[in-house]
Amino acid sequence: MVLALDEARARWGEALDAQLTLATAGDDLIARMVAYHLGTGGKRLRGLLPAWIAANLGGRGEDALALGAGLELLHNATLVHDDVQDGDPVRRGQPTVWRRWGVAQAINAGDALYFTAMRVMLVAPAGPALMAATAAAMGRVILGQAMEFQLQRPPEAPEAMAPSLAAWERMARGKTGALIGLCFRAGAATALADEATTEALAAWGEELGLLFQIQDDYLDLVGDKGRDLRGSDLAEGKLSFPVVWALDHAPAAARERLEAILRRPRAETSAEDVAEGLALLEGAGALEATAQRLRDMRDAAAAHPLSHVVPGLAERFLAPVAHAL
Repeated sequence: MVLALDEARARWGEALDAQLTLATAGDDLIARMVAYHLGTGGKRLRGLLPAWIAANLGGRGEDALALGAGLELLHNATLVHDDVQDGDPVRRGQPTVWRRWGVAQAINAGDALYFTAMRVMLVAPAGPALMAATAAAMGRVILGQAMEFQLQRPPEAPEAMAPSLAAWERMARGKTGALIGLCFRAGAATALADEATTEALAAWGEELGLLFQIQDDYLDLVGDKGRDLRGSDLAEGKLSFPVVWALDHAPAAARERLEAILRRPRAETSAEDVAEGLALLEGAGALEATAQRLRDMRDAAAAHPLSHVVPGLAERFLAPVAHAL
């Protein structure tokens, strides 16, 4: 019988949360910061994916829970550091860790999450064999984060990278896709899937990660991302998918004005600037182009030969896009 994601959440959600709580327990400052961050919520998607995929491949989902907990901790480590780098004061409707405890302590909290994740994953049956793939995937995540800042730099700055849809996609496949692909690989490894199936699932997971990143970029612009300001990515000068699409397709005057808004320091970017940037994106057709790309990727994901392993995943997580439209 094929297991749906909501059924997997009902079956293993509490056990996953218990593993996360146990792994990060303590009364010191690091433990308090980590508990606070994890307590702000999140879908726990990366934590559930390995168990869900393992079960749908005929394995025991329970055997993948430690891997899932570790991967969820890795994801949250990147979020704590990402908030520092982007200067985001709010995540999931709550002050970020750096906003409450300062930048230096937030870096410590993120570092602790990385190494706690490794310790948790190593106790899983498939954990030791996955360490090389985990290190490689996290290297790609960090490279993707570095590329994101390269894309944001002025063309004349050292190490700047010219923004293009191709460059953006390489960045997103690393920053977001690599970890989702690793989650799929972890589920396949737990179920003792053959190499061809494991590699195909890992590649497909990366593709779905790209879909989720485009969705995330879109929801930031339509005001459904749990931040304190619609268009926060614009305010921080981030070259999201809709922005890069507009830079490729907008008339010269609109492109120059959009670039001026993106390059303005975040502290000097007003709500009026963000509203103008949103209007420029909409006028260029970037929002509709992004929505159409999401629809196309959803349809391709639903038609994938291995779609039975993760039934309804693309449709379920694109529901916020449909609601926003």
